[in-house]
Amino acid sequence: MNNHPVTRHPIFKFILSAHGALCLQAAKELERSSLKLTTTPLPLTFLLKCRDAGLLPRCFQMKWNHAQNARTHRLLKSTGVSLLKATIRDHRRSIAHLRDACRHNAVFLSASVSFDLLSQLHRHIKNVCALTKMQQVQTLNKKFNALYCSQSWEFRRSNNKNRPVPSKPDIDKIVVNLSSSTLNNTEKDILAKGLNFVPTPKDIPILDIISSVEHGLSRTSPFKAARIKASLTNILLEGRQNPTPNLSRAEQQAIKGLRSRKDTIITKADKGNVVVLLDRTVYMQKINELFSNKVYRPINDDPTPDVRLRLLALLDSFVSETQDPQLAYIRQHIFYFSNVKCPELYGLPKIHKPGVPLRPVVSSISSATSKLCSYLKDIIKPLTGKRNSHVKNCKDFCSAIKSVNLKQDSLMVSYDVKDLFTSIPISCTLKLLEDLFKTDTSRHLRTKLNPFHILKLVSFCMKEGNYFRFQDSFFSQQDGAPMGSPLSPVLAEVFMEHLEEKAFTSISTSDAPIFFKRYVDDIFAITTVGKEETFLEHLNSLYPTKIKLTMEKEVDNKLPFLDVLVIKQGNNLKTTVYRKPTHSDRYLHFTSHHPMAVKRGIVKGMVDRAHAICDPTFLQSELKHITHTLTANGYPNQLVNSIIAKCARDNNNTNIKNSTTNNTVLFLPYYNGVGERILKLAHSLNFKVRFTSSHTLRSIVRSDKIKVPFAGRPGVVYNIRCGCNASYIGETGNTLLDRYKRHMSNVGRYKEAVRRLKEPQTPARTSTKRRGRPQREQPQKIIAETIKASAVVEHSSQCSHDLQPSIICRESRLHLRRVKEALFIRNNRTINRDKGVEVSAVWDTLISKRKCCSLPG
Repeated sequence: MNNHPVTRHPIFKFILSAHGALCLQAAKELERSSLKLTTTPLPLTFLLKCRDAGLLPRCFQMKWNHAQNARTHRLLKSTGVSLLKATIRDHRRSIAHLRDACRHNAVFLSASVSFDLLSQLHRHIKNVCALTKMQQVQTLNKKFNALYCSQSWEFRRSNNKNRPVPSKPDIDKIVVNLSSSTLNNTEKDILAKGLNFVPTPKDIPILDIISSVEHGLSRTSPFKAARIKASLTNILLEGRQNPTPNLSRAEQQAIKGLRSRKDTIITKADKGNVVVLLDRTVYMQKINELFSNKVYRPINDDPTPDVRLRLLALLDSFVSETQDPQLAYIRQHIFYFSNVKCPELYGLPKIHKPGVPLRPVVSSISSATSKLCSYLKDIIKPLTGKRNSHVKNCKDFCSAIKSVNLKQDSLMVSYDVKDLFTSIPISCTLKLLEDLFKTDTSRHLRTKLNPFHILKLVSFCMKEGNYFRFQDSFFSQQDGAPMGSPLSPVLAEVFMEHLEEKAFTSISTSDAPIFFKRYVDDIFAITTVGKEETFLEHLNSLYPTKIKLTMEKEVDNKLPFLDVLVIKQGNNLKTTVYRKPTHSDRYLHFTSHHPMAVKRGIVKGMVDRAHAICDPTFLQSELKHITHTLTANGYPNQLVNSIIAKCARDNNNTNIKNSTTNNTVLFLPYYNGVGERILKLAHSLNFKVRFTSSHTLRSIVRSDKIKVPFAGRPGVVYNIRCGCNASYIGETGNTLLDRYKRHMSNVGRYKEAVRRLKEPQTPARTSTKRRGRPQREQPQKIIAETIKASAVVEHSSQCSHDLQPSIICRESRLHLRRVKEALFIRNNRTINRDKGVEVSAVWDTLISKRKCCSLPG
């Protein structure tokens, strides 16, 4: 590490010719000592990290080829630790000597060498040191990660006889098989990893990374963008293809077997992160039971095209009246994205209830109203949450009940609205919204829409837009808000605040609860014994045909509310974390192909929740449960314990860390090994990275939703290949079939115009004015227009071979799709007239080596 050769840079020749051999020797010595001064702290940092993490680098691991026992192990380890500490001291002394050497040479050169040559020398040394440091940091980080894995993680357990083996999770609690088919052990094991488990992808998603980087750096300074792209290219070139899979071959075969089960529905439970298997016939029967409710009415056809056109007309009118930019963007998106999806219903089994009923959920992703609902939610949400009874989260609730002083006859109860979303009276809620907007003084900061426009749009989403499909049938929801719409929770909150206000203004003080807190439709109350039923009857009398609440009383001085178990101890209330009996204790498995930051975040989130909810009496018990649970999910015990210790320190430290803001944020797909190097690069070049995960088990094996065929999905980069092997590459936000029809429509118009042009011309009439239908366009004009509109038409005018369309890749995001289109055009022989959007040439070597833009066939 410390024997650095002097580089052969022209600056040394200039110094020799201008100032002689003595100055040359001092310049070379300055470069050598500067390199040593740059690199020596790096192994020191590595050794300190090892010492603090309780790891012993391999060079300090003593070997003993004679009798092995506990005493010899202790002596060998103690010797290794002593050598480690001595080496740390030696490195610190070396750094001091190197600083003196650099200072001595710098002083001599500043007095002997001209200013220009000295500046060039310092610039050269700085660049060499920066490059050497980056390379050595990467090497030492790899060594530390490998060392951490070999000495700390769970697969070393076999080498450590004294280390306790974590208990395995209860698979029957995680995988609930209610179907008539059986599962073998391998199928159970793979499902027990959870539907959020991500198998390791086969290859580095180079095209996805390039397109995301090009889009993410579009507003970054050219110099910084070029540095980031060049560094990323090197990382991707050195990245290891085909990493070690996190599933065995038997587990991969089990996934294929699960996908092929056509008579079995694989889905997740309503709560508890549990995988449930149902017979398809039973699932259909339970869904049909939902449709027996008068809320749902069958309709003949898919109303999506009609809803889209009516919504466009409404948005056209409102955009012209208000000039609201966000509404204009939504209107533009709906106009150009013609392949909007019909909302789809599926059911989540409530395994904690008798008969396992289904909770209906409507997936509104890519529907006509999805973006509009999100915008309306952001406008309305600031109007809610202002009542004293409002609960933001579990931490807020626990803080509120600490000050409660109970009486002898106090009783804890909870109330819950049955099927709230489908029971909300929409007409009443719209009137409540209108009243709220009358007192809203900050609406102009959130939108340019006035209350009339907002109410009209909310009404459209909750009435005309409140429909869905199940299999090949279509239904409209007659009242209430759909489960799954982003607008539904905020409308539910508006109505529940009104219900709460109406309840307390129409009941006597003696019958009202002593303490009252509410999170949407979940209510926690403390009443006087005997008054709980009276208050329940009062709540149910407010909207008797719509709203029905149920009640749960405390048992053994305990009552669950949200994720909190409230415990009565004397006149005070204590809290700890509550888990339902059906909770599986299944979290993201440690072997899932996710960034380490995500896994650390899961541990930290659970520990933070424990600190926020648990009374000091119950905190240690909860932390032990977290350690036990996460170890069963594959997490290293040392990792969990280190985060627990860090969270304890952070809770005691009230200082707020200053966060640095980086305007450049890249959203990149995660790939093991490559992602970690990109994070280090982001830290050194001052930009942020947010990783997205690959396909989960849910997307692979889940079968309770309609799976659209690959060719029927919108958003593709496509290739139209002619029989003469000519190719045209394009992109579309619609499906390939829709785009191909437009191409062929232009080809058809061209051919029809050519046919008309070849027909014998009839003599023109002398009359200049004729009635009836307008004359058809001249064939010459049509030919010119169609050839100008499409390179496919231009090629077809010279070639009679058939055209065959195919999908190259899918990409739903417009900017990324255009980058991918440009990359395929640039790296293949095509008949395209232009090269697409501008893409940096720095990727050319990477694309050429990885062959990631080659067309199939």
